Amino acid sequence: MSSSSRAVLGLARLTLLEARRTAVGKAALAAIVIAISLALFVDRIVLTDQERATVVTYAVIVRLAIVLILGQAIIANTVRDLNERIIECFLALPLTRMQYALGKWSGWALVAVLCALSAGLPLFGFSSTPGRLPWTLSFAAEAVVAASLALLLALALGRIVTAVFAFCCLYLFARVSSMLVLLSANMGANHGSLLDRFDARYVEFAGYLLPRMDRFADTAWLSGGPIRFGPDLLQGAIYVVLLGAVAHIELRRKQF
Repeated sequence: MSSSSRAVLGLARLTLLEARRTAVGKAALAAIVIAISLALFVDRIVLTDQERATVVTYAVIVRLAIVLILGQAIIANTVRDLNERIIECFLALPLTRMQYALGKWSGWALVAVLCALSAGLPLFGFSSTPGRLPWTLSFAAEAVVAASLALLLALALGRIVTAVFAFCCLYLFARVSSMLVLLSANMGANHGSLLDRFDARYVEFAGYLLPRMDRFADTAWLSGGPIRFGPDLLQGAIYVVLLGAVAHIELRRKQF
């Protein structure tokens, strides 16, 4: 193994230790427990299709909670490294800026996958729920994309509150972008006023810049809907590569 590979793996291991020290796993476990509790509460009050309602409620809550926990943890850790000049200590070693970004990304991507797999485990307790494995794997891919986005925003913005706000806005917009495009089309985007057409084209253009997060970990899979898993992986891989390229440019721009 080359020295550069050992450096990247060492930084990824340090990132895992940092995630353990900041109790990211405990926060994810707490979110899973809370989601299970709320899903069981829904099971008690729903009169029909109780199991389906329980599973869908759990999936919706745990997906949002895990993504927000990961985003906050990654941004806080990265901004702390910037403010305390820990990055400069790493770059003083025989480690390039791209290797530093790759090591941090590898560590946080592994944390994201572990959290997503842990969130999918309770679904296997429902024997009649289809699509449990594809949903879990798709959620793992979504978590990696979200972790990559959080890391890039932390490096680019350098402030916790600003980066977290931007992360929440981008993630939620990526979740509902297709719905916004449909709404703008139905509100007279083609035959409406000039402002209506501009708004529709603006929303459509912004939707192209972000991945279709509504296609990841679709709750319809858990209720017997058609499963399309391949496009999600391809879309996630392309977007992660693009985020990595932007992160590389951002690190080269900074003066360390």
